[in-house]
Amino acid sequence: MAEFKTYQVAAGWLESVAGALREAKVDVLVPCEEDGCVDLRSNQGLQALPQGYLNTVLPVKRVLMPASEVLLEYERQSSDITLASPQEPAPETVVIGCRPCDAAALEMLDAVFEWDYEDVPYAERRRRTTIVSFACTEAHPTCFCTSVGGSPHNSAGSDVLVYSKSDGGALMQVLTEKGAAFIGKLGPAAEPTDAGPPAPPDVPEKFDTKKIKAWLDENFESDFWVDVSLRCLGCGACSYVCPTCHCFDIVDESIWNRGQRRRNWDCCSFALFTKHASGHNPRPVQSARCRQRVMHKFKYFPERFGRVACVGCGRCVRTCGVGQGLVSILAAMDKK
Repeated sequence: MAEFKTYQVAAGWLESVAGALREAKVDVLVPCEEDGCVDLRSNQGLQALPQGYLNTVLPVKRVLMPASEVLLEYERQSSDITLASPQEPAPETVVIGCRPCDAAALEMLDAVFEWDYEDVPYAERRRRTTIVSFACTEAHPTCFCTSVGGSPHNSAGSDVLVYSKSDGGALMQVLTEKGAAFIGKLGPAAEPTDAGPPAPPDVPEKFDTKKIKAWLDENFESDFWVDVSLRCLGCGACSYVCPTCHCFDIVDESIWNRGQRRRNWDCCSFALFTKHASGHNPRPVQSARCRQRVMHKFKYFPERFGRVACVGCGRCVRTCGVGQGLVSILAAMDKK
């Protein structure tokens, strides 16, 4: 394995590298603030990142797994059907400024989409996307990355991990070949250094995943799931902002003799998610759907891939319309 270095850069590095990438026709995504919301935006005239931003509204997964994408197009002429793949290849993309939790989530998506076969659209975007994450300098009360094995300075899934300095400069930890290529865009402005990263902010652990797993193993039929579901709206907001949720539906959208086959985000909290064409629904009540969401993240996924399917970003806590994110559910289990 190649040995990668740490570099230091002075204030202004972000604007210069973003400009160089745009001139090279690379799609640059950075957090931008609009109407009080911070989200990734493409090819903006970058002056500076929003001050003290917690995270983007939507996770980086939307870059690799769009909310809706065309898988193929078809057209019928007489008795012949012509199939065509989408014409435009995935663009070369650099994401600058996501948080370590979002970057770590990509390794979980990799496990799913590169598991028993390679998902071609996802894999192509993954190969052509460089992740430059920014280490967290402070913790928000809704963050719980340390409870699921993460850290505010987690390097998993990142190509470069940036530690910002108060003077506008930064330390850059190069982690992959793609990260080294990114640093190369900075030229002499990036100087090798032996300086170590600052200490991460403290994020108290809020539950024990081993205790959670043991409880889930024994409580599939527990009344606890009914209690949880009474507050759940089944709106799916938690899944749509989650960096590791990856459920999707495939539909054909057609008019007369032509159409598209599309893949769209879906959610296990929706009543129609498991409904069969026969009309049978194996999860007909909300308690079963709430149970599935927690079981998948903290039991089924760990049993298959060896890790929980959660990075502790806190989006589900901040987004839930009734104030019931994963933390409150898991903390209740931890006390049982």
